[in-house]
This record gives sequence, structure tokens and C-alpha cells, in this order.
Amino acid sequence: MAKLLSVFISYNPNSEVEQTLALRLHTIGAVHGFNMILPDRSYNATDVSRETKGRILTADYFILFSTLSLSEVVQEEINIAFSKHHDKSKILVIYDKARGKNLTGAENCTEVFINTKDDALKIVSEIASKLKEAKSKNDIGFLSGLSGILLIGVGLFALTEILSEPTKKPKAGPQKRRRQHA
Repeated sequence: MAKLLSVFISYNPNSEVEQTLALRLHTIGAVHGFNMILPDRSYNATDVSRETKGRILTADYFILFSTLSLSEVVQEEINIAFSKHHDKSKILVIYDKARGKNLTGAENCTEVFINTKDDALKIVSEIASKLKEAKSKNDIGFLSGLSGILLIGVGLFALTEILSEPTKKPKAGPQKRRRQHA
């Protein structure tokens, strides 16, 4: 039996968007046959736990949502990933275009720039095109599967956002009077 590829997903604990995307990616990746791994940390954590460090060191790939300034604990997680993955193409960093790169030492990582103000379909398109570019340089099977997972994950995130918007009541138009029969 072949070993499942494992993917560690890191996100800023103070970002609801990053956390939501990471959790959805985790679920969808597991359904599609990847061993998806999340950090073991509390909201206010400032240090990487021994459990999280072990998870990062056993992962084949590392994904980081870096759309905000990195928290101390996330910076420490990426430093562990940098020390483990000498082939930095196995590290995928997702940045916000408006903020730009906020991570030093990320040269040769697979990078995706999204506009968090855009709709999810545009975000999906940008991530997918970047992953297609990376396919030729890296493990094609992994990136192909991962790009599909990201597309599904971000698509479901967009659907949730659409469905959670408050419904607008239609404006009242002219109402027809009923004829009263005598």
C-alpha cells in the first residue's frame, strides 16, 4: 500500500478567512486521499508545541496562508518548514496581492498571490494557474491533486459566503386589489 502524501497547513490564528480556508482544505484534502495536517495550537499560542513541530517535520508538503502579518507562532512554524524542506518548492505560500510578500527567505517557494477583496472564483483561478505553472517543476501528481482540492475548497468557501449573506427582501411593488363580489 502506497504511503499517503501528507500536507501541513498553517494559517494565522487571528484571521477568520485563513482559518476557514485551512479547515476546508484539510477536510477536502482528506476526502481526496491526502493526509492533511493542521497545527496543534490555541488561539493565543506564542510558541510552536512539540506536537505541531512533529507534524511539520513528518509532512511531505507545507502550505501557508500568509495574507496578513504573520503571528509569532506562524513565523516559527514556517522556520521549521524551511529547515526541513531544502526543496522549497514543496512549500506553498499564499499571499494577499495588496499586502505583498510578508515572508523573508521564501525564495524558490511556490507562491500564489490572491486579492482577498476579489470574489472566490477569481481567487480560485489565480491559485489554479499558479499551481499549473509549478506542475512542470515539481511532483505533477501532487500538484495536480492539490490544485483540484484548492479549487473545491475555495469554491465551497465562496458558496458558504454567498449562502450566509442576509437575504434581501424584495421591494414591494404595486399590489393588485381583489375584486369583491357582492
